[in-house]
Amino acid sequence: MRENPDEGEELTVIVRVAAQGPDGGVGEVTDEAVEQVIEDIEDTGATVEDSLRFGSLRVRLTQDQIEEVCKVSDIASVETNNTIGLGGDAGEDI
Repeated sequence: MRENPDEGEELTVIVRVAAQGPDGGVGEVTDEAVEQVIEDIEDTGATVEDSLRFGSLRVRLTQDQIEEVCKVSDIASVETNNTIGLGGDAGEDI
C-alpha cells in the first residue's frame, strides 16, 4: 500500500506512538507524546478516530496519505486495523 497506493482508497490503520524515556531511551508513552502525534497526523489530512490502549491510535486515511503519516515523528509502527483483533490475526505492516 505504501509503495503503490490506490489513490483515494480509504482504510483504517493502527498507529503506535513511540515510548519516550530519559535521554531518548526506552520509557513510557506519555500523554504529551500522544497529543503531539495526533496533531501531526491530523496535519497530514488523516483523521484520528480513537485513542486506544498502550499509546495506540485508530486512524482513518486514504492510501495516498500513508507515506506522510509514516513520516510523523515519534511513531513506533503503522499497521492495518486487523492487527489488534482478538482472534490473533496478524495485521499487515505498512
